[in-house]
Amino acid sequence: MTAQAAPASCATALKEWATVVEAMSRGEQLVLIRKGGLIEPGSGFELISQTFMFYPTFEHQAVNYLRAPYQGYVEEAAKRRAAEGSVRVDLFGVAVASHHVRDPSVIERLSAVHIYNEAFVSQRLKWQPEMPLVIVPVRAYRLASPQLLPVIERYAGCKSWVELEQPVSLAGATPVLEESVFASRLAQIQSLC
Repeated sequence: MTAQAAPASCATALKEWATVVEAMSRGEQLVLIRKGGLIEPGSGFELISQTFMFYPTFEHQAVNYLRAPYQGYVEEAAKRRAAEGSVRVDLFGVAVASHHVRDPSVIERLSAVHIYNEAFVSQRLKWQPEMPLVIVPVRAYRLASPQLLPVIERYAGCKSWVELEQPVSLAGATPVLEESVFASRLAQIQSLC
């Protein structure tokens, strides 16, 4: 999917650690590794939209769950944090696949496309062990200009998805990675899942 083929706007947002959003914006993280939010239904994480805004969150992210080269992203993301009462969105994603995984070695083999360490993977697998991890390869796009959105009370809580009050324009968005680079890395991901 190219930026031209993306919808004109998007009101669906995925809440994700700001450090992961930072890594996505640099083309260093290409997969989501999810189980679902604490207040989501018992079915765990569900990919409810192929196209979504990244809604950066600062709750629950922990430097001790990141591999050493990426631990500085906590500070980088904090520098870009919007003032209280607002959230800065400047990235959207397009999910290109979804894989259910229970084997920690799969996540280890995917280490070139995510920033997490073994402690994170172990913690995720132990939490609600009856549910698999969901691995979602994502193509990230930068918005033409960052958007500051008001934080609405219904956005709060440990949930993966929020519907924004107003859609965000995707006009002029550009892919983080060139098509050939993304296609090559996606083929590697698909071969490992």
